[in-house]
Amino acid sequence: MPLFGGFSLGRWFGFEVRIDYSWFLIFFLVVWTLSVDVFPHELRGYPETVYWTMGVVAALLLFLSVLLHELSHSAVARRRGIHVEGITLFIFGGVAQTSMEASRPVDEFLLTAAGPLASVVLAGIFYGLGVGADFAGWSGPVTEITGYLAILNLALAIFNLVPGFPLDGGRLLRSAVWQFTGSLRKATRWATTSGRGFGYLMVLVGLWFLWQGALINGIWLAFIGWFLANAASNSWRQFVAREILTDVPVERALQPLPPPVEGDRVLADVVDEPFLRAGVGAVPVLREGRLVGVLSVEDVAEVPPAERAATRVTAVMTPIEEVPTIPLHTSLDSVLGRLRANDGTRLLVIDGERLVGILTPHDVVGWLERARRLGLDRSKGEVHDDGGLA
Repeated sequence: MPLFGGFSLGRWFGFEVRIDYSWFLIFFLVVWTLSVDVFPHELRGYPETVYWTMGVVAALLLFLSVLLHELSHSAVARRRGIHVEGITLFIFGGVAQTSMEASRPVDEFLLTAAGPLASVVLAGIFYGLGVGADFAGWSGPVTEITGYLAILNLALAIFNLVPGFPLDGGRLLRSAVWQFTGSLRKATRWATTSGRGFGYLMVLVGLWFLWQGALINGIWLAFIGWFLANAASNSWRQFVAREILTDVPVERALQPLPPPVEGDRVLADVVDEPFLRAGVGAVPVLREGRLVGVLSVEDVAEVPPAERAATRVTAVMTPIEEVPTIPLHTSLDSVLGRLRANDGTRLLVIDGERLVGILTPHDVVGWLERARRLGLDRSKGEVHDDGGLA
């Protein structure tokens, strides 16, 4: 669920972990709140540098706790045969991104319950560390940090158990309704409706806090509620999109492969054709008859117009080794997790060893929109909800 782009922290236990740039906002806000308000009031008489050090350490351990929460989800998902694309930490915590839905209610229940359970275990660990530190005579900053983290992890577990999708409680609700009704669609509809309702309730509570003069608390509650309500709506749209795209091969949405460009050409020669006249977003790049990369509109746009006459295609293209590939007969629903609407992701589509196309988020969104307009989702019972990419 990227918001503003980000960067990778590498692979943790086999899962890629990314930091969204929005994470830094909440990180510095947590550090500032702990260092200026919480710790100085709870633990008096220490230098200011100690409080700031405590704030940084506590914030890092808090987000490590969030990461372990998401890793627990991911580890159980992997054990249940569900592929996890990766984990992203962002302004509202973290999210484990999967490329497929659970195939059984019990799988959904187990992978979801692992997160809150991990948070409860972490709360117990931090509480035990605090008791041990106090017993060893290390009272003060250590016991304050561990005690605070014990409370926060317990609060994280409780908050996540609220029965509103996409919170863990909403997923547990979905697994229960799914088990009872036998319909994943109906269960998802119930859970996302509950999530929207809970989000709107938080917005109302936040507005009430604002009316009472609690500015900061009111803004945060309203903001989080708005985010949850939108996340629930997006989750439903993504579910519908995945449902429509199930068993639809990639070739159904694939646009014709544009003519390749030679890597030794300069950028000024390729702006008009193929990008402006043909209107394509990316083209394959050849060098001595061999495919060496992909050149996109974004690659060209990064070079100032005055420098394009002296810049070769190979200098700015994305090397072929860095562009992910998928087989031609892959189903569209299985690639949703790899195509994000706002980060310029492209997938090379191959048939054996032959390149047959370049799949973009725009291609999939366009296919979904045409399917909706043609009524191809009527059999699913939800004509009025269109699909989309998260």
